[in-house]
Amino acid sequence: MSSWRIYAAVGLLLTTGCSLLGEDAEDVPDVKREQTFATAGPRQLTDAGPAPGVMREVWRVKGLGQGENRQIRLEGDQLFVTGADGFDVYDAGTGQKRWHYREPGRELTGFAITEDDLVVASRSGEGSHLTGLAAGTGRLRWERGGDEGTPFTDGPGRRLAVGEGVLPLLVRAEPSGRDEEEKPDEFLALDAATGEERWRRPHHTPGGCRVGTRSAATDTDGSVLVFRESCRDDHYLYAFNPSDGKPLWSRTGTSDDSRVGISVRAGATLIELDEHTRTLVGRDDREIANLNGIGRCLAPCSLRSVGDDLGLRHLDESRNVALSVIDVAAGQVRTLTTPHDTMSVTAGGRLYGVSAKLGGTLLPARLNVLDAATEQVTTMPLPLSLDSDVGALRWLGTAGGHLLVATSKVDDLVAYASAPTDGPLELGGVAKDEWPQACDLLKDVPGRTTARTPMVEGPVRIGSQELARSRCHVDYSAGGKDGQAIAEVLWVAATAAEADGLVNGEAGLYGADEVQQRSEEVVLVRKGRFVVKVQSRQEHDLRRIVAGVVDRLG
Repeated sequence: MSSWRIYAAVGLLLTTGCSLLGEDAEDVPDVKREQTFATAGPRQLTDAGPAPGVMREVWRVKGLGQGENRQIRLEGDQLFVTGADGFDVYDAGTGQKRWHYREPGRELTGFAITEDDLVVASRSGEGSHLTGLAAGTGRLRWERGGDEGTPFTDGPGRRLAVGEGVLPLLVRAEPSGRDEEEKPDEFLALDAATGEERWRRPHHTPGGCRVGTRSAATDTDGSVLVFRESCRDDHYLYAFNPSDGKPLWSRTGTSDDSRVGISVRAGATLIELDEHTRTLVGRDDREIANLNGIGRCLAPCSLRSVGDDLGLRHLDESRNVALSVIDVAAGQVRTLTTPHDTMSVTAGGRLYGVSAKLGGTLLPARLNVLDAATEQVTTMPLPLSLDSDVGALRWLGTAGGHLLVATSKVDDLVAYASAPTDGPLELGGVAKDEWPQACDLLKDVPGRTTARTPMVEGPVRIGSQELARSRCHVDYSAGGKDGQAIAEVLWVAATAAEADGLVNGEAGLYGADEVQQRSEEVVLVRKGRFVVKVQSRQEHDLRRIVAGVVDRLG
């Protein structure tokens, strides 16, 4: 059971003036850096993904590296690929590397970007440290000892709370003596461009709460900063204007859950105590919409920008995946049923979702594009296979009309753009009659053919299209042994280039472009724009059978 109530606003105290190196320059640890710089900032990109069309690879960044510490963040027009001690920065429109920043021997604890400024927080046995960089070029602007206050982080991604050019810190008060009045903690806000103090205000911990959990909303566009403090089942929220520290609203609630979900977009704050207590609050403390009854939120419970509105993905009463679109000005909510995709992102009024399979055993991943205004869903293949050799989708974003994708096992980042076609989008623009019949591919088997059995797998439905997939079994006898060859057409792309990302195999075997050995008896073979699965019960016959299929594919 959960509840919310209004909580009194906290008083405000503003001060200014601070050295670029903090209050005491001698406290700043000596930090070694490895870095390169860009000559100028990145070119500006539109905040949009591709329009529906045939998806084609336009660029690829290879060798991002793997590991628990490797993450990808899209910040404006740049991609940050983070590691344990720093990050590499790429142009989000071209994939070209722009600059990098590392602090060898230190741990990157978080970083934040606001317009042209970037703040890096790190630590080692020698102490904590804050560094200010130019976001577009990586050039050093300021540095400051980080032990005077702690930046706010919440959740994965090494994201620090930031807003309107200000980085807030929590400064813990020194313990008072027996006869002295207990001093309050403080919020200290630093200018992200200079490292200087912008404002400071006291913070009084709720009475009787000596040990608790503290964090600030990092899932935010910076329009509002929300500080959360939890003491057992009691949760306290304080929202303030980032630029000057002015209190906006405060609330407290009770819940058995140990965490409170907070997400901020366009001045509106989503507060989630649990799946039954969820509300959207404006900067003026006005309740924009009550979202208690929309069902369980899909993790992470995060607001999305959907054109001029806000969106929230969740399960509806029937356990279907839905997108609730919220008109902030009117407080109206409309709910759209959406495909149940593995991962999704919104841009330009569209929701882009990716699932592992286009349908049945077809090889490409499935891309669904939902236009929130018309409520129309368009389904199309993504020239990417999420089979076991590639792994699951690891990261998804959009920038400059491109869909950006990274997977868990292949250390590449790929950008896709769309092209118009006269053919069916669901099949990548390829007409159904261009798919070969599997039995036509099994003309060359060892010995004597004893039976030829064509089969239809499906039909599988992809959007508005239905496709009957072709499969064939050929029984044969050779050298006194019975064998069986099986072929199944898994995909036909419009061009060989569009089929190139579907089989992560070895080139040159059996005269094919790529061959992926699934087992001693099963291979995937790509010849040009065709991908076929070939099996043989007699593994020593597999080479001849595959070579025959490749020859028939031309």
